[in-house]
Amino acid sequence: MIFERDAYEIADSIRAEELSSVEVLEHYLLRIEHLDPQLNAICDIDVERARDQARAVDSRIAAGDDPGPWAGVPMGVKELASARGLSATHGSLLYAGERADHDDSEVARLRAAGAVIVAKTTSPEFGSVNWTRTHIHGTTCNPWDVERTPGGSSGGSAAAVASGMLPICTGSDGGGSIRIPSAYSGLFGYKSTFGLTGSAPGPFDSSLTAVPGPVARSVRDAARYIDVIAGPTNVDPTSLAKPAPFEPQLLDGTAVAALRGRRAAWSATLGHAIAEPDIVAAARAAAVALCDDAGIELVDIDVSMPNPARAWGILSGLAMAADHGERAAGRLDELTPVVRAGIEYSARIKADDVVRALRRRADTLAAIGAVFDQVHYLLTPTVATLAFAAGGPPPRIIAGVDGGGMGTVPFTAPFNVSGQPAVSIPCGFSVDTTGDHESQPLPIGLQVVGRRHDDIGVLACGLVAERARPWPKLAPMATR
Repeated sequence: MIFERDAYEIADSIRAEELSSVEVLEHYLLRIEHLDPQLNAICDIDVERARDQARAVDSRIAAGDDPGPWAGVPMGVKELASARGLSATHGSLLYAGERADHDDSEVARLRAAGAVIVAKTTSPEFGSVNWTRTHIHGTTCNPWDVERTPGGSSGGSAAAVASGMLPICTGSDGGGSIRIPSAYSGLFGYKSTFGLTGSAPGPFDSSLTAVPGPVARSVRDAARYIDVIAGPTNVDPTSLAKPAPFEPQLLDGTAVAALRGRRAAWSATLGHAIAEPDIVAAARAAAVALCDDAGIELVDIDVSMPNPARAWGILSGLAMAADHGERAAGRLDELTPVVRAGIEYSARIKADDVVRALRRRADTLAAIGAVFDQVHYLLTPTVATLAFAAGGPPPRIIAGVDGGGMGTVPFTAPFNVSGQPAVSIPCGFSVDTTGDHESQPLPIGLQVVGRRHDDIGVLACGLVAERARPWPKLAPMATR
């Protein structure tokens, strides 16, 4: 079946005229119609415009033209990004009814590479939490267990990809928002080095933490995706020069071979985090296996860094208030609780608070730098718990104690602060017995963090794991 193929294979089949773009689109439109009522992952769809895009791709191929590496592949765009003609609500009632009149640079580059932009996928309001429930779109569910969340903030994209409603979607990651839903939904999650993909036309991310990227099922999908969207823009002063393409380095074996002899460390705490024992056990076993398979030396070093929760929260909150605070004035009752609390708190922040946050960020960077002076890779669990109730909030008690700080997601945000590349690799399953009913088997993720600019290295780690211990590419719901 078409939906069982990854986006990479679909694109190459369309380019080879083994499939048509129109045929593929209609296949996925039927799947959305069938599955989304149970998942609520799609918040806007433009069928006729998508059909026009698909027909244009097929016409170009028939004329002997190559539409690009994503020829005819249907894609969903996370609600926080702009896609011309589709909704632009940012998951908020404050922007209800608004539609984008332009494409963000990421979406524009995907279109130029032949992608068919079909729909917008749900996100928590302004990407503020790690579950996907809003006043404007309702609750999005996990296709592994519809009573559970697919995570956030790229929750709709994760649910759409894991269920086979779409082969690949856009995401963004400012504190774990690609890696977290990937871990909860059994997907490969990739956060690139900060600046690798320049943003335009804006707004500029003043928190200096968020990056766009793919929500994907396979490593080769993620590599091709970033090859397409990477590169600078004239608007973004933090954007970097486009690197050599990752896809050929992965598929010809050179990137995997380069892992041999490198060093990695494991940490289940980062000096402050708490995770459920079954999560730690599965991720630790996967870390050891990955190092064995890749020829990486796993070394024992002290991994301890300041808890970034307060500093990350202040700086991210100020960025959110800068982008949306004026629109929220007099309309706080329309906001979800976390966003309202964040905007109200931002109004009370003093200069001393910002200075302390910047100093804590500097301390965090120094501690992370000390770790990566000794190793090439740091391996941790991606998240501290299994996927929790779809409507949230996340559990406060983890492994029998108060999780505090970053709660269920203490492992991801430090590396948004440092701007380093990181991936979440599916590495097993467990059953949650703490709720009202025993869950279905739920996915667990292993996080691999690399030195800044070593994106090819963390992708290669993902490829080693994928080849040695393949993970299910779809949730069971996809085949029902």
